[in-house]
Amino acid sequence: MDSARLRQLGLEVRGEGGRLEATFVLDRPLDNPVSPIKVDRVDFRVEGERLVPIAPPEVRGLRPIALGAVKDAEALEAEVTEAFNEHLFHVQRRSAELRALGLNPQVDPVSLVLSTQVSESGLALTLVADRQGHFRVASATREGQALPVPPTHTFELSEFRERGALVGYLAALFEESTGAGAAARGQAVGEGLVRFSEVVQAFGEGAVVPPRSGLELLVQLEVEGRPYRFAAARVAGRTFRGLLAGAQGKVWAERFELDDFPGVVPLVAGLLKVSPEAVKLVGAGAPQE
Repeated sequence: MDSARLRQLGLEVRGEGGRLEATFVLDRPLDNPVSPIKVDRVDFRVEGERLVPIAPPEVRGLRPIALGAVKDAEALEAEVTEAFNEHLFHVQRRSAELRALGLNPQVDPVSLVLSTQVSESGLALTLVADRQGHFRVASATREGQALPVPPTHTFELSEFRERGALVGYLAALFEESTGAGAAARGQAVGEGLVRFSEVVQAFGEGAVVPPRSGLELLVQLEVEGRPYRFAAARVAGRTFRGLLAGAQGKVWAERFELDDFPGVVPLVAGLLKVSPEAVKLVGAGAPQE
């Protein structure tokens, strides 16, 4: 990027070559809604034809600004303001969604980053939203012991209508399928497990799940000696959000329509590039080889 072009936009440029940074002074400072501090300067890292906000904390991580979309300093300021207001909108919207799930939204007064805490059966998670409103797991512990966190896995919060569906979906990322710890947890909750074969036997195949009822499922598998867990949470109607996770974290996560779903074993076999015969269902009552 030509430094002269950046200066024409009112930017103070420093660095050289491919390591340029620039500072833009705002005519109309940005208001921090939870702090009296106003943002009157924005620092960018120049990446090709984009300006990436890096400071102060209130704007770090805002969507990059395409230089081709701005012709002067006024247009650049409008882009910065729009990106900042877009983030505030996401914070408000996601906060309301967290409350609807019975979770407590927390907004850092300096960075304006939205986060929340989720705890269930010894598993404690910290969820953090990015500037575009996508959530990720920032940290996880089980019984006080830190767990490895998938570095890039994000999810859409609005797909979960009930807290239990969200917790079940996230727990599949961290649940161990083998080992003494997993066996102990399985024994602790075994009496509360309900198999769908038992539901069908009790209520018959004609029973239905109402359109707005929550529904989540969990299937434990083993592929070539390695444990996996498949989890699905109903989004609405016949739409589900699915997740396949192994010992190293997420393998696959997508929405799917029930009518198009091939079945757990064919799905896992296709994703892992193995034969269906290599996929084994595990757990009490499941066929094993």
